[in-house]
Amino acid sequence: MEKKTLSRRVAAVLLIMAALVPVTMRAFTFEVGGIYYDVTGREATVTYKTSGGNSYSGDVVIPETVNYSGAVYQVTAIGNGAFTKSSGMTSVTIPNSIVSIGDHAFVACTGLREVFIPNSVKTMGRCVFHSCSNLNKAVIGNSVKLIDEYAFQYCNNLTDLVIGTSVDSLAIKAFFDCHKLVNVTCLAVEPPAMYAYYCFDNYGNATLSVNKASIDAYRADPNWKRFRAITSIQSMAQQLRLDRSMITLHGGESQQLSASVQPEDASPAVVWSTSNAEVATVNASGVVTAVGAGLATITATTADGSNLTATCGVRVLSNGVQDNNVLTLPQGMAVEKGKPCLMPVAMINKNAITAVQCDLTLPEGIVLDADGDQLLIDLVDERASASHGLYSRMIAPNVVRIVISSPQSEALMGNDGDLMLLHLNVSDEMEDGDYHVMLSNVILADASAITYYAPDVDALVTVQSYAKGDANGDGSINVGDYVTVANYILNMNPDPFIYSAADVDENSTIDVGDLVGVANIVLGDFTMPENAPRVNNSDVMLTGESTSDGAHRVVVTLNLNNDVDLTAWQMDLALPEGMSLAQASLSSRATGHSLAVNEQQDGKLRLLGSSMINDVVTGHEGALLTLVLEGNASGNDALQVSDVLLAEADMTTHAVNPFSVGLGNSAVKEVNSDTRIYVKGSDIIVETPIDTTVELIAPNGMSRMLQARAGINTYRAERGLCIVRAGGRVAKLNVQ
Repeated sequence: MEKKTLSRRVAAVLLIMAALVPVTMRAFTFEVGGIYYDVTGREATVTYKTSGGNSYSGDVVIPETVNYSGAVYQVTAIGNGAFTKSSGMTSVTIPNSIVSIGDHAFVACTGLREVFIPNSVKTMGRCVFHSCSNLNKAVIGNSVKLIDEYAFQYCNNLTDLVIGTSVDSLAIKAFFDCHKLVNVTCLAVEPPAMYAYYCFDNYGNATLSVNKASIDAYRADPNWKRFRAITSIQSMAQQLRLDRSMITLHGGESQQLSASVQPEDASPAVVWSTSNAEVATVNASGVVTAVGAGLATITATTADGSNLTATCGVRVLSNGVQDNNVLTLPQGMAVEKGKPCLMPVAMINKNAITAVQCDLTLPEGIVLDADGDQLLIDLVDERASASHGLYSRMIAPNVVRIVISSPQSEALMGNDGDLMLLHLNVSDEMEDGDYHVMLSNVILADASAITYYAPDVDALVTVQSYAKGDANGDGSINVGDYVTVANYILNMNPDPFIYSAADVDENSTIDVGDLVGVANIVLGDFTMPENAPRVNNSDVMLTGESTSDGAHRVVVTLNLNNDVDLTAWQMDLALPEGMSLAQASLSSRATGHSLAVNEQQDGKLRLLGSSMINDVVTGHEGALLTLVLEGNASGNDALQVSDVLLAEADMTTHAVNPFSVGLGNSAVKEVNSDTRIYVKGSDIIVETPIDTTVELIAPNGMSRMLQARAGINTYRAERGLCIVRAGGRVAKLNVQ
């Protein structure tokens, strides 16, 4: 009987010794940054240096990719025995690119204190952390299924253990001889299968924490019920965010990163790591320090076993960062879930900048709209010349590289103002809250190829659900929203402004149709029409005439001919050089309306006529506006009227073609030089090559506005001297 017992013990010892002998391995292919790799195709495996023991020491950071001889390899595995007996190694960072960890990978790494296995790892080999005698905490990610035999045996100081959600079995002596283990958290819903009682050997000293819904199953399991106490997990981390997604530093500079964990009662503890310690390091508090030029990724990982991660890119420059030539983002911006929005990117430049480069980093859930393969980013005409082009492409998930350049090295115009507009779309699945949009790697250049490194810029975007018409985002719809939309139409930059909420008619443009819609909502009389189109319609015509009003003054009357009821309008006026608008007033047709005027960046004047209660313009023809212009008008000067939109109470919007009003000869000028006006019998004939407007003034002074179609038009007239204006011509005709 004694011989049989002895033979069993010998067999067990021999089995353990066999398990600790690494399988045959190949020597390394190359070494980069003190780490040794073997490669297959474009994938790299971390391997050992010599078969007699490894020389890794200090804080070892395994990168996600490694460059060697001009080729880039993805680091996907830690090979068998890769770090065996690296007793001088004090920590190891395992990146999210690692899928497998081989047998004996960290055997007898006695300097390790903590180990975090990321969620990317699916398999861990035998004896993977065997005899790591000073290891006190281990977190196993949520993709590992099997914790293989002897994985953590003889980790004599291991006190805290977290087992991920996917683990379904524990092999023999996975945590045997871990005598100080006191806190075990198992996130698997079903109790994992266990090799009898040989997986743990100190059940009586440890507390097991499991999901509340699983506690009865663990208490009923013949192996797991051996733990001293089984309690439920109160709150696990469900969300992890960093306050920055990208930072730029230069040598020696430091930047504090902050991590926030939700829900609030979850553990706030995170573990910080860097992908490249030769570029940037990070301490236990999240302070990043620049070491050398290049790029690195800082990763925060929740320490409660949920293994959530969040990352921040770091760019370290060898050049200093200056502030004379920079890009800027809005200080704050509110957007609506499930809706598109425009974000301006401005440039302030002391020097004549010809080219711009930057990386746009967007939070998860906010994307750049695209037309096919083309990302939608618009250059602003006032800043970019015809020779400038904008090029963009995705260089990483949620990161877009943007380049603006001119083949002729032509300078971008101006020294301040919006440079480009980002067409963003917000997912309707995003949670309400604040998110960061960042521009990093910002570089500007002038025609002499002098490069200006600009600081990173960050915009705080507030994502919410907004009610239709809540243009200022305060949660209610009232006269304040009406004023906000009016100010936006006038380009007065209201802040805050919720574009998607202000787009009441949902045509992706904010104009008088939306202003009317907000008024309807405030009045409690809002019904979204099936279609609120913008139309070029002959039901609405706007024309003008001018007369001299003493020295250096010209009076312009804008006449409206409308077969539909109109409640609001907007238009842009371009005055001749040297002339100014002294007065603008409404006619008696619009007594219930107000008129606002604001100068635009291009020098045009934008006029907005509206009624808070959606009063309708009375009548269907006659003067609408009177403008008094001051200054000298030559015979060829004209007032240019463009971007004319007029809205009905149901938000249907009518567009009028641009036209001009001559100021020197008091005549209406349209693009037409072949109009003929004459009398035939008792009729007035107007021949015109295009559709136009005809003003007929009868002998008694009464005026009628008529529509002329391309071709010959006949109008019945009263006997006497009539005045006819059409197609830029004025005729005095004696009708018999």
